[in-house]
Amino acid sequence: MSIVLMPEKVDFRISTTDLIATYSESDGVTLRVDIQTRKDLPLDQYQEAALTFSTVAEIRCVTLNFFELYTGQVEGIHHQEDMLTFWERHGYPPDPGFYQVMNSSILDEKGALFDPRNRLDLKHYLVIGYDSYVEVIASSYQVQR
Repeated sequence: MSIVLMPEKVDFRISTTDLIATYSESDGVTLRVDIQTRKDLPLDQYQEAALTFSTVAEIRCVTLNFFELYTGQVEGIHHQEDMLTFWERHGYPPDPGFYQVMNSSILDEKGALFDPRNRLDLKHYLVIGYDSYVEVIASSYQVQR
């Protein structure tokens, strides 16, 4: 079965070798990552950002390269044109390193357990670093820089 990813329409791309995850039952999950904006990319500059997820049902941290682990199984990331051209045209990068998993086996298997009344609108988010990735089942997120 293939994995269908939908890029999050954020104005940055994740460009990091370290994903720092913090979990709190009351505050959810915060992931600290290095990012590049469209202006940072040609200057080879980076910024730190925090992705804070609320109403978290599950978090998985995996120390493997996601795309090597799932070679040939990932759909939804398109590299049809130059990244900067796509970014300027659409307002987000084609491959931001931050996605929703549209055909989530986790939500299929555990959705009724996590949210029996289907009130939380849980989504399966995927944040990909260089040699690690984090999966978060949560209702929403915010970005702080």
